[in-house]
Amino acid sequence: MYIDKEYLENYKNLLFSDFEEVREERDNVLKKFVPIYFDKKNNESIKNVDNNKLANLNYNYKKPADVDSAIKNSNNSYTIKLFNGKCDNYKDENLEIKNIDSNDSKFFFNNKLANTSDFLIDLNSLFLNCGVKIIVNKNKNIDIKILNIVLEDGLTIFQKNLIICEEGSKVNLVEEYNNQNSSIHNIYNVFEVKKKSVLNQFVIQNNSKNHELYLSSYASCMKSSEYDQKVYNFSNGYVRNYHYSELVEENSTVSHIGFFFINSDNISDNKTYVRHLAANCQSNQIYKGVLTDKSKANYFSNTYVDKIAQKTEGYQLSKGILLSKDSTYFSKPELRIFADDVKCSHGSTIGPVDENAIFYLRSRGISKNTAIKMIISSFINDDLENISNEQIKSIVTKNLNEFLDNIV
Repeated sequence: MYIDKEYLENYKNLLFSDFEEVREERDNVLKKFVPIYFDKKNNESIKNVDNNKLANLNYNYKKPADVDSAIKNSNNSYTIKLFNGKCDNYKDENLEIKNIDSNDSKFFFNNKLANTSDFLIDLNSLFLNCGVKIIVNKNKNIDIKILNIVLEDGLTIFQKNLIICEEGSKVNLVEEYNNQNSSIHNIYNVFEVKKKSVLNQFVIQNNSKNHELYLSSYASCMKSSEYDQKVYNFSNGYVRNYHYSELVEENSTVSHIGFFFINSDNISDNKTYVRHLAANCQSNQIYKGVLTDKSKANYFSNTYVDKIAQKTEGYQLSKGILLSKDSTYFSKPELRIFADDVKCSHGSTIGPVDENAIFYLRSRGISKNTAIKMIISSFINDDLENISNEQIKSIVTKNLNEFLDNIV
């Protein structure tokens, strides 16, 4: 394993390298990287990760040239282009966008996942080299699109972002990952959803075969706030989606909803975890996938209900369609409930396309390929219809149609 060597050689190029307290914390993280921690049998967080890429990590980060990458559009929406995890600073009456720099070392310790034994979160802390802070001002209603762009092959982007939705704000956030190069992108988003604020997040992933994306997030929801996350993975390369949230104060709600469409020998690695820490809160964790060829997927969902979190409602659901006998999908729901007045449930349905449905459609003159397309489309159609943003709906529909054209 060369991680310690890469770290020592590149430490001065990392964020906050001048701060002794950060150096001490990174040294503690580095001590974890022993053979047993890197053993897939002992660490669930890397069960589907390519060990060779991580064990032989070749650290390579390049700061982008100065670019005008934060733009306010004519319709009062914002487009932020993050080139290698950086953009130019921007501020107006609605929001502030700021690159993380050496003056913000406390940002390093804003990490709710520090003690989860997550190899890739620890790797992010160890090699953190970029990231931005976005603050949406109180009572503002805005749309933001973030384009996460890796500029060339062979880069290792270790990025951490902080997005704060101040009290009473409403934010529609779109994140796009569409990188056609062979790089590693390890990104950790921290969301603070303040009192009576709403954050609707759409994540669209469509990376190439050799581009690896490890996307993690943690959302903290205050009183009467809403956080709704929807993830659409159409990537040909490996993607790990690990998303956590905590309902800190009463009457808050959170949804983690994901869709993945994978083929060839690709892997989709998914996990959601919701912690109910206050009464009268609701959560939904729903992931759906379509797999073909020799593709593999897993989905770990977890709901924790604290003893003070009475009147909790928490639901988990996993659905999968296997289009080939060589594709596999493993689902593992978990409920940990310590309150006695709750409504919690989980369900899972995974299997091949319904042959009776295919026969029914073919008996009405529809070809087998078209019948399969119709069944898969209906699998996600209700969710598409619920997308109010026509631009997002169009992007998801386009990617879905391209996936269907390539598999049947």
